[in-house]
Amino acid sequence: MPSAPIPVNDSARLAALREYAILDTLPEQAYDDLTSLASFIGGTPISLISLVDEERQWFKSSVGLGTRETPRDQSFCAYTIADAKTLIVEDTLLDPRFSNNPLVSGEPGIRFYAGAPLLDPHGHVLGTICLIDNKPHEISAAQVSALEALSRQVMQLLEVRRGVLERQKAAKALMQSEKLAAVGRLASSMAHEINNPLEAVTNLLYLSRQRATDPDIESWLDQADQELRRVSVIANQMLRFHKQVSKPQAITCHRLFSTTLSVYESRIKNAGITIEKRKRANEPVECFEGDIRQVLGNVISNAIDAMPTGGRLIVRSREGTNWRTGRRGLVLTVADSGMGMSHDTQCRMFEAFFSTKGIGGSGLGLWISAEIMHRHGGKITIRSSQESAQTGTVVSLFIPFECADELGLNALSEPSFALVAG
Repeated sequence: MPSAPIPVNDSARLAALREYAILDTLPEQAYDDLTSLASFIGGTPISLISLVDEERQWFKSSVGLGTRETPRDQSFCAYTIADAKTLIVEDTLLDPRFSNNPLVSGEPGIRFYAGAPLLDPHGHVLGTICLIDNKPHEISAAQVSALEALSRQVMQLLEVRRGVLERQKAAKALMQSEKLAAVGRLASSMAHEINNPLEAVTNLLYLSRQRATDPDIESWLDQADQELRRVSVIANQMLRFHKQVSKPQAITCHRLFSTTLSVYESRIKNAGITIEKRKRANEPVECFEGDIRQVLGNVISNAIDAMPTGGRLIVRSREGTNWRTGRRGLVLTVADSGMGMSHDTQCRMFEAFFSTKGIGGSGLGLWISAEIMHRHGGKITIRSSQESAQTGTVVSLFIPFECADELGLNALSEPSFALVAG
């Protein structure tokens, strides 16, 4: 049995089909009405609205047929895809293209077929509205014209659907934009309100340091002062998130990890989490230290949240290459043995304001982290699994040895993040 030829523009045709987001949707009365009318006009027991996917034909609506899809290589409609014309086969046993087709020799025993193409505005054939009979059948020119009119009505329904989807997408984008504008207004107020008490606390730390005699206390005061300064920097960066006010500096992976982990030392200890460190990188990387520490902080905090009853936290470093750009850089990896993330969560985890932590989360951590990595010319990659044999999440950060902002490479073509579902 010969299969229908695959059109040279099939990838574009499939992309056009997916714009309608119609595959595998539930039955709808508007489409069922058209197949019922087609069956009545053609006088056939079976009529279908068939959409030809990459390896199958899927039926949005059907009359007289119990299945929802069949393989594409057995599809009559696939021949209509090839020449974009109405296909009529009055007796399949007399047509060498179909006489040995499993849908002819087996169920449903097709002996007659007539299919009118569903043409989108760009001329792509998405599928057909077709008539099927289990005995030879003749069809008049008027019936063919009526079938082709119904094919245009199917496309009208699909165009309405696409229009609704586009409006929903635009409304969602507008809502997201309004949320971000609200964050900007809030950040403006926060920067002013936070910096005033921060300055007072910093002065108190300075006075306390003058009277400290215990070396440990002096070290703790130094760390507290450093973290307060970082909070001040973050607050001000909220106002000018896409601008940097200082130059990148060289820093080692040891310093990045040690200073960040020290902030979460008590949380890690209280949760009963063990830390494993594997250092393989020695070359320092040029970056905005506060920003990268903010990303590491987000990642490590998420890992701790994923292991409320204890587990393993693995931090490691190595030198690597972004094979898409050819740039060498530092790869920092944070892996946990926590509960992992669902597929739905992984699909949305870089979306602004999406959070699985209820009121305890802002939904901005990974979104901001992806933006920071983009400005460094790097990327963040996340793999996660909830399989019982091996649950957990692995986050990798790639930071070029030469900072992207320093090189004037702010606008990169590749995405700042990637995800691989476990």
